Amino acid sequence: MKQFVYLDTDSVNSIIAQSNSGLIGQKTTETSDLSSETTHKELGGSGTGSVEGGLMRLAKFKGALSLEGKMGTGNESQSVLKEIETKTLHDAAFDIAHEYISTTYSVEGTNTDIGSYVELDRTFDFVDFNYIDSLFSEDGFLSYIKKTEKEKIEIQAQSVTESLPREQRRKSGTALKQELKKIIDTNNKQYDDIMDIVKIIKSLIPYSKMLVSSDGYLIPLEDKHFRDNPKTIGFKHGGSMTCFGYITNVIGQEAEPDSGNIFGTLQHMVNEIIRSLIPTQKDNLFILHPIALYYDQRGSGN
Repeated sequence: MKQFVYLDTDSVNSIIAQSNSGLIGQKTTETSDLSSETTHKELGGSGTGSVEGGLMRLAKFKGALSLEGKMGTGNESQSVLKEIETKTLHDAAFDIAHEYISTTYSVEGTNTDIGSYVELDRTFDFVDFNYIDSLFSEDGFLSYIKKTEKEKIEIQAQSVTESLPREQRRKSGTALKQELKKIIDTNNKQYDDIMDIVKIIKSLIPYSKMLVSSDGYLIPLEDKHFRDNPKTIGFKHGGSMTCFGYITNVIGQEAEPDSGNIFGTLQHMVNEIIRSLIPTQKDNLFILHPIALYYDQRGSGN
């Protein structure tokens, strides 16, 4: 059973439409709902009556309702039923699209050509720049880290100073204070450098959320396709997942800029910066458009 974290239904529908020369409509649900609506209209009058049929029978509901109330209830049930049917269809539609792609094309992770479909089963790192910004802002978690580290350094320095003879402490007091300040400033700088890197990547990549794998995949994510609250994704989800999608770009080490095209040269510079900053173990960086991201819990058959 698949537990979807992310699903791009537009891409799923596109695959099904191309494989079947069109999308399968939701005829069953529409016909049933329209039939139920017609029954309501035929009752007429202003009296009450016993109702058991159409959507009412599906809900196992029986009662005496006025015509006006009956029609309102029918319309509300129709809306809920459509919503449930649509969600179910989307999940089932992915299996249809996945089966078509996997039986028609190779989806091995070694397919690194642009346009190739790949299915990756591995542990990804979630990156949420907005969340990181809030942590490393001067008024956020960064201030706490700097304060805690400063206190540790001062305690260690005090321990070393107290071990020195009194005369030596007196003569070297100013020098020790300067050295202590230097150590604290160096420690603070490492966190400031991290924040600078985050700001640079955020300005270069037009997405606030993405997945990164150690073997060179960068997977941008859009909030509208999440099945969970996008604000909690980085904290709530982790571990091994399956990502199914297709490669849209390769930022390669051996790529050469077009010297006659200023825009091509600028884009090459941007790509080189991104490739150098993203923490992967590979020289090339593969940009992957995700169709689905999910946990796959396979039954034991018992």
